[in-house]
Amino acid sequence: MPPFGASIEATLTAVGDQTDLTIQVRGMPLAKTAFYGAGWQIHAENLATHLAGRERGDTEARWGELVPPYQDLAAQLW
Repeated sequence: MPPFGASIEATLTAVGDQTDLTIQVRGMPLAKTAFYGAGWQIHAENLATHLAGRERGDTEARWGELVPPYQDLAAQLW
């Protein structure tokens, strides 16, 4: 894929005795939004799994589950 001007911002916010992580990605190609959304969700889920001390699941299967709903959401952007 050709380069594009994406920017990524990650914010940590204290919520009681826990921390919320918010990731905002801007500037990605609109036509690829569904795939980036699914990918970022998988990364976030893998981080949560790691922090909980569990083994990571089947990323390929999870990708297959996530892409169609993200494509439905992305279609609403056009």
